Amino acid sequence: MNGVLMVNPELVRTGEETFWDVAEGREIRLGPALTSLVLQFAVPSTVDAVISGLKVTNAAATVASAVAELVTRRVLVHHETRAPDNGRAAGLFRSPVLSVAEALGGEVADAVVLGMPYDVAVTYRPGTRFGPEYLRRVSGSLFQYKVVDGLPRGMHDPVRGHRVLEGVRLADIGNITGTVFTRNGSGFDALKQIMSRLAAASRFPVLLGGDHSITLPAVQGMLSAYPRLGVLHIDAHADYAVARTDDWREDCHHGNFMSWIVGDERVEKIAQFGIRQLTEEETYTPDKVSRWPGTTASGAVTDVLAALPEDLPYYLTIDVDGLDPATMPATGTPLPGGFGAPQLIALLEAVCAERRLVGMDVVELQSDTADGPGLVAAEIVLRVLDAVLGRGRR
Repeated sequence: MNGVLMVNPELVRTGEETFWDVAEGREIRLGPALTSLVLQFAVPSTVDAVISGLKVTNAAATVASAVAELVTRRVLVHHETRAPDNGRAAGLFRSPVLSVAEALGGEVADAVVLGMPYDVAVTYRPGTRFGPEYLRRVSGSLFQYKVVDGLPRGMHDPVRGHRVLEGVRLADIGNITGTVFTRNGSGFDALKQIMSRLAAASRFPVLLGGDHSITLPAVQGMLSAYPRLGVLHIDAHADYAVARTDDWREDCHHGNFMSWIVGDERVEKIAQFGIRQLTEEETYTPDKVSRWPGTTASGAVTDVLAALPEDLPYYLTIDVDGLDPATMPATGTPLPGGFGAPQLIALLEAVCAERRLVGMDVVELQSDTADGPGLVAAEIVLRVLDAVLGRGRR
C-alpha cells in the first residue's frame, strides 16, 4: 500500500482495544494485534517503514493485509504529502518546515531536523530547552537553504572552493513538545518513534537538544532501523560509570544516560572524544569503548579510524561542552580545555569521509544573548551534513 498513513484524527481511544469514531458516532473494536499495529501509525508512516521497524519482513504480506483492513475500516487514513513550499522556510538554515508525514513521504528530504526542548534531566544549570530555537534563529546568518528549479543550490564556500550542501534536500519538522515534560516520559517515547521512522525512511535525522539524556531514546530509535550501531560521542564528560541494562525510566539523566547505551549489546562500538572531567577513580572502560581524552584525537585520526569497524553505521552525539568554553560558553557544565571548532570539524570530516554516519544530535546548548555560540554549533552541523551528504563527501 503506497503513501503515508496515520491514525484517523476523528478517533478517540476508549479502551485497550476500542476506539470511538467522533465523526460517524460508532465504536470500533479491534483485537490486540490490530490495536498494536494501529499504534505504529501514531506518528504518520509508510507501511514499509512500519514493517522495517517491527522487523517482520517474513510476514510483510500479513502486515500489509492487516493495514488494508484498518484503512477499509477508516481506523487508518491516508495523509496527503506535498513538495515543500519555499515560502514556508523557517527551520534550521531557513529550511522548509514540514509535517512528519511530509518529511517521510516522497523525495522531499535527505536530512530532517527536529528539536527536543527538554531539560528536565539536568543536574546543574537548566536552560537547554531554549537551545533548538536559538540554533534555528542564528543559523540563517551562516547558511540559507534555497531551491532553484527543483535543485537545492547550496552556497559557495570561498575557503574550500565548493558549494556547501549543493543538491542536499533539507527539511525541519519542528519540535517534540509538551505543555510540561515528564522526566523520561512520553516525550522520550515520541522521540524514539520519530527517530525510528526517519531512519527507516533513509532520512538523516538531525536532533537539536535539549539536555543530553535525549540521546538515549534517539539511539534506541535508530536501533530499530539499524540493529548494529556504533556511537561517536563528543563530550567533556563520559556520562556513565557502569554498563546498565535495568529500567532507565527511574534515574536516567544527562550525566548517566550513556550507561544504558554502553549496556546495550546492539551498540557494538563507542568512541568518546574530548573527555576531561576529573574523577575519583579511572572511568570503567569495556572493550567496546575507545576514548581519546581532551583534544588528543586531533593528532590521531589514523588511530581513530583504525578503532572504528568499517561495517558499522554510526550515530554522532555532540555535547557542546566538548568544545573549549572560550569557544562555547553557552552550556550548563563547561570545563576548561576542549576542542576548538576548527579542530572538531576537521576530526568529524575525516571520520565522515571514511565511515558511514546515519544520524546526529547536538545537545546542551543554551540560548545566549550573543549569536556566536549558536553559530559555532550551526557550523558544526553544517560541516557534518556536507561531509555526509554533500560535495564534501566526494
